[in-house]
Amino acid sequence: MSDPLKPLFAGLTPGLDRLARAAAGTQALAERVQAGLPESLRAHVLSASRRGEELVVIVDSAAWSARVRYAGRQLKAHLEAGGEPPISKVRVKVRGGR
Repeated sequence: MSDPLKPLFAGLTPGLDRLARAAAGTQALAERVQAGLPESLRAHVLSASRRGEELVVIVDSAAWSARVRYAGRQLKAHLEAGGEPPISKVRVKVRGGR
């Protein structure tokens, strides 16, 4: 007897693998961003992603967004020195909570 749900789930594995790789890449970038910031700012970075040549950094409150924005040049230099493709702009967004 065949499982009637097997055809439904058969195509999910490649998509889930792709999502897992994307999530791992986002986590790795966030860790590189944290490493490029002063110690006092690292814990406030929730996530980071690339949109073309733009780096988007998500922080936990508006109080920290300006500080991360001011560290943008230092952050760009750190990431590019580590092999990250050129960054034209650092955008900082706020998402409250963890």
